[in-house]
Amino acid sequence: MEQMPYPYTIEPRRPTEDDRDPLAIVAPAVSTAVTLWGGFVLGYLALLTLALCGNACNNDPDASLILAVCVWGLVVPTVLLLISWFLPWRRRHTATRVAFAILAPFSLGALYVLFNVWLALT
Repeated sequence: MEQMPYPYTIEPRRPTEDDRDPLAIVAPAVSTAVTLWGGFVLGYLALLTLALCGNACNNDPDASLILAVCVWGLVVPTVLLLISWFLPWRRRHTATRVAFAILAPFSLGALYVLFNVWLALT
């Protein structure tokens, strides 16, 4: 009796764009850690600015403006982080996820620079 050849060959499958990305969590996780650390530093510096002002800031409307700028300025990095976390974890979204994850700490850094420039000008 002659043996029939096995009709199925086992070949390694190449990943496609619709496959799940195993490293999808890395960029948003690192970006979240860096952005949280930067946000705490920025918040501390904003509160320290108000504390150093003392009684001179009681009648100054800039104190509430400083807090408003810091609170509303944190919306942009938060939205960028949420986008990087909630993008589908597929290979085709890797570049977009990394771009949003990189932009979050940089937008926080831009907020810090603008905050210091604004303080220097007032």
